[in-house]
Amino acid sequence: MLTAVRNTFGSSVFNTTPATTPPTTAPVVPTKPPEPPKGPAEPSAPRTLPQNASAMGRDEFLKMLVAQLKNQDPLNPMDGKDMAAQLAQFSTVEQLIQMNKTLEGQQSRDGEIIEAIGKLEKTQMSRADELAQLIEGQMAMATVGKTGVTLGNNAFVDREGNGTLVVDTGTRTGIGRVTVTNSKGEVVGTIDTPVAKAGMQSFELGDLFMDPKLPPGKYSFTFSVATDGLQFQAVKTYTAGRITGMKYEKGNPILIIGDSMAVPMSKLTQIRA
Repeated sequence: MLTAVRNTFGSSVFNTTPATTPPTTAPVVPTKPPEPPKGPAEPSAPRTLPQNASAMGRDEFLKMLVAQLKNQDPLNPMDGKDMAAQLAQFSTVEQLIQMNKTLEGQQSRDGEIIEAIGKLEKTQMSRADELAQLIEGQMAMATVGKTGVTLGNNAFVDREGNGTLVVDTGTRTGIGRVTVTNSKGEVVGTIDTPVAKAGMQSFELGDLFMDPKLPPGKYSFTFSVATDGLQFQAVKTYTAGRITGMKYEKGNPILIIGDSMAVPMSKLTQIRA
């Protein structure tokens, strides 16, 4: 393309330099947006407080913050909000560290408290056992002079020929038969007596064996009942005798019935006046 240009002498000349054509640009092809990740979201790892000695502490954080403030761009200083956020994070971390120390100390104190409670429980249990033994001993002493009843088939006769038989006939009533044996195993007497009621009941040897009376001492006996003329059947028997004393064996009170029969207080089924 030719263009006319006026020179310094006023004449026109033609410029043969071709005109510059504007560059052509390739059309913009829209790119496909990235696809979102597939599958379930993975949980973020839990944050834990640093435990090693080389981790940043309070002093290191403050030094770094001061250095950051000194070396910041004066034309673009740190935003006050950012600084406040950093200080708030530091304060939170500091509180968590102090809380962790407090919990560790509390855990140590809790262990000491639990140990002390355990020792106190042992002491209290020991004292409770001693108190229980003392109370049981006092109760045992209060039974001396009374009649104690326990399982067995013994009877104790005093100087007047008196003694007590205790039996449990269950549902049986009718004719009862008593057979008494001395310490040598010899039968010293057999007698029948009416059984008017059922259940647990007692009979006096002085009323059954009046002539002759039984000599004083320890005896054994059997008791059976015949109902409506049928055969005699043995019933449950008990040992009854006057409590004459008390002794201790391994811290437990033992009652003395008669002259020498030792019975733990816990084995008594009845105490009679």
